[in-house]
Amino acid sequence: MAKAIKTRNAGTMTEAAYFAKLRSTLRRAFMWWLPMKAALEAAKRKSQSTNKRLKFEYFCCECMNWFPRSQINIDHKTECGSLLCLEDLPQFVKNLTPENSSAFQVLCKQCHQSKTNLERSIRKNANNNNSISSS
Repeated sequence: MAKAIKTRNAGTMTEAAYFAKLRSTLRRAFMWWLPMKAALEAAKRKSQSTNKRLKFEYFCCECMNWFPRSQINIDHKTECGSLLCLEDLPQFVKNLTPENSSAFQVLCKQCHQSKTNLERSIRKNANNNNSISSS
């Protein structure tokens, strides 16, 4: 297998590494997007735990259980999509920053990982089917 050519950042990054860094930076920059925070607040209640240090807990809308903040993720109901080239950038940013809190859901880490794995599997199968049909 051929080694990837490093075309970005003065010859130190591959195209894939460049777009992965860009995607990661954008996600981090919009981590405190207000509609996302509103979805988190809507899923919050005072802790019912005997642990006095735990002030709040959050409802996972998939498994219907309550979790501390450290065990939940805020998920985009619609995938942000790929960011593999500059042409993908406008749609990625649009999907990353919806203005309505209903575009987000609170999931426990396990449910979020399951959803992510399913989406990746679907995307991989679609890519495999496209490459087979174009042969």
